[in-house]
Amino acid sequence: MTLSNPNLLRVCFSYAAYAKNLINHLHSSNIPVEPGLSDEEFSAVESSFNFKFPPDLRSILQEGLPVGPGFPNWRCSSKQQLDILTNLPILGICKEVSRNGLWPDYWGEKPNDIDRALKLAKGLLKKAPVLVPIYRHFYMPTTPFMAGNPVFYVHGKVVRMWSFDIARFFQRLEFGSSSLFASPVWAAKEARAIEFWMELAGNSAARRSWWCGDLGGCLEEVCWRLRDGGWKEEDVREMMMMDGCDEFDHDCGESLDMGWRVRILSGRLLRAGWSTEDVVELLGSPEDCNLDDGGESCFDIC
Repeated sequence: MTLSNPNLLRVCFSYAAYAKNLINHLHSSNIPVEPGLSDEEFSAVESSFNFKFPPDLRSILQEGLPVGPGFPNWRCSSKQQLDILTNLPILGICKEVSRNGLWPDYWGEKPNDIDRALKLAKGLLKKAPVLVPIYRHFYMPTTPFMAGNPVFYVHGKVVRMWSFDIARFFQRLEFGSSSLFASPVWAAKEARAIEFWMELAGNSAARRSWWCGDLGGCLEEVCWRLRDGGWKEEDVREMMMMDGCDEFDHDCGESLDMGWRVRILSGRLLRAGWSTEDVVELLGSPEDCNLDDGGESCFDIC
């Protein structure tokens, strides 16, 4: 058979198969998982909160409903609890506007009156895509209504794009000592533009690299070694940026222990298949990475 366009590749994949593997992974990681939501339960939730679950998230929740700590229980939680959970990003941003003067430049001129500023902010938030809670402070926009929307971390004034899609989200997120869950080949390679939330994430007042401070020089060197080793720039940024703080229960704005930061990076590299020797070589020798304040070296941590 002769193909009319030999360069055109058609790829078939199944969200259902991925959802099944993911739910099995969560179960093996000791996350309580109940039977998936029925069509009737989906309809009840969507009508109550006036949104539709994105197709890929719906496929996962249809296969199994995670109900461990941090996961929204769409079946048993009260409407009041779920209402608070779904409105938490808006409430947090409004609180920052009224109490701490949050006002991104692209919102326009800030009113002098706090009540007026809060009213305008609420108007902007009302027009923004609804965010569906996935886990703790991680949310997924419901529009556009299609698979592949990015996942955002929203906590108070801290708004960050955590992953390109939900598959990348579960790849990056870790539950206790569970092994890394590989994302499928069809996972998004770049983020889809999302109205309002993408702009707010790009202008987050709390955005910063996670190696700021005394450890900066050592980890900047790591970036260049990764690039020299053939890693793509987006892969380097993804490994070296702490955008969601999933490993921590406190706000990202708090100062993190520098030794713990390097442990995170070295742990991720080891799970990705790097040998201990390669990780040590990448992060440097004790002479390269010793901290002036007497802290741990990169070598010691690895």
